[in-house]
Amino acid sequence: MMQINERSEAIRRAQRALKALGEHPRSSKKELGHAREHVNACYSHGSGEYVWNAVAQVEAMAERRYGVPSTEEQRQLVEATEDLEEPATAARGRAAEDRAIPATTSSTPDVELTPTPSR
Repeated sequence: MMQINERSEAIRRAQRALKALGEHPRSSKKELGHAREHVNACYSHGSGEYVWNAVAQVEAMAERRYGVPSTEEQRQLVEATEDLEEPATAARGRAAEDRAIPATTSSTPDVELTPTPSR
């Protein structure tokens, strides 16, 4: 039996491939109907192997039509996007640290706090 999150991922991938296939102008109704059967199988079968096989079938159909990135290509794209975001994140973090630590050459006078007597 498949876990819910695993089935959800399989369905998302199959629907994405079906959508790509449906948006291509040369896709036939027969081809789309066959792909839809594979997507429906993702909902109805309990076997994880069967579901993932159905996903692979729909993705292969879309790839043959005009190319949907493979899982490996998607992973590389995500990693590349994360690499681009990291420098900005690191810079913001350093800027926040710089604001949190008062500079020793500050022109503002230090304010001395006197403790209040406890009661």
